[in-house]
Amino acid sequence: MIKLKLPELATGEPAPPRDPAASMSLINDVIRHPLDPSYEAEAAKRRASGAHSRPMNRSPLLILTMILIGFGLATSAMALRVPLGVAEKQHDELVTRINAGQKLIDQRSGTVKTLNADIARLQESALQRGNRTGTTDDLREAEAIAGAVAVKGSGFVLTVSDAKNAGTDAQGDPRTSGSDTGRVTSSDLQIVVNGLWQAGAEAISINGQRITSLTAVRFAGQAILVNFRPLVPPYAISVIGPGSIKANFEKNAGGNYLSTLGKGVGITSKFETDKSITIPAAPSVSLNHARALKENQ
Repeated sequence: MIKLKLPELATGEPAPPRDPAASMSLINDVIRHPLDPSYEAEAAKRRASGAHSRPMNRSPLLILTMILIGFGLATSAMALRVPLGVAEKQHDELVTRINAGQKLIDQRSGTVKTLNADIARLQESALQRGNRTGTTDDLREAEAIAGAVAVKGSGFVLTVSDAKNAGTDAQGDPRTSGSDTGRVTSSDLQIVVNGLWQAGAEAISINGQRITSLTAVRFAGQAILVNFRPLVPPYAISVIGPGSIKANFEKNAGGNYLSTLGKGVGITSKFETDKSITIPAAPSVSLNHARALKENQ
């Protein structure tokens, strides 16, 4: 067995100081000799023979190529980017088209109402010539119930408004299990309207839109649509009917639900008595069932 004898330090002599850069010897070596030894030897050999380390005729071509690539990238970026002026112009054109379309819809809706009034007048005239006074009264009552004609009478206006700090959550939902945003939803209006019908209402409209048995009250995005028309808060629910509607509504499920919304999420509601309420006719009423009367009826 070979024994190695380590050098012994003299007693009382201090240990030699350790070089602080010893742990960085590899980094220092890379800094002092950045080139690989083989590559450096080959480069020195080329310099000794008078040859260039890189052919000079490639430099202009490389520069030209880089310029062309940069120009192509810049051109592509400018082509993909929509100028701000163009975006604003497209927005204005879209708004103009929407306003023009809404104006056309309003004009044609007015024409439809005028034609419906003419039809109603001709029907009444024909019934009067046939001495069918009772039938005329029945027809007027049926038209009022179906929402085919405007009605006027005494009743109430129930105004329902969003809470003061109303908003939406990250998904645009006005009321989720983890967000009390205080916005009125379409389902809220549906429950309230059903409660008003149950309380004895004879005719109802929301922000001027007549509610019938075929009316769609739904939620689209962040807007409530009634008769496919967007409504904005506050929602004025006009009701024609007897004076007991308010008391009956506060006792039924619709009134309790509205009271819960006020206490839970801050939705406000207010009842106001009105002796002269005019509720317009529905935008369109289609005839689904009809039968001819016999001569003796």
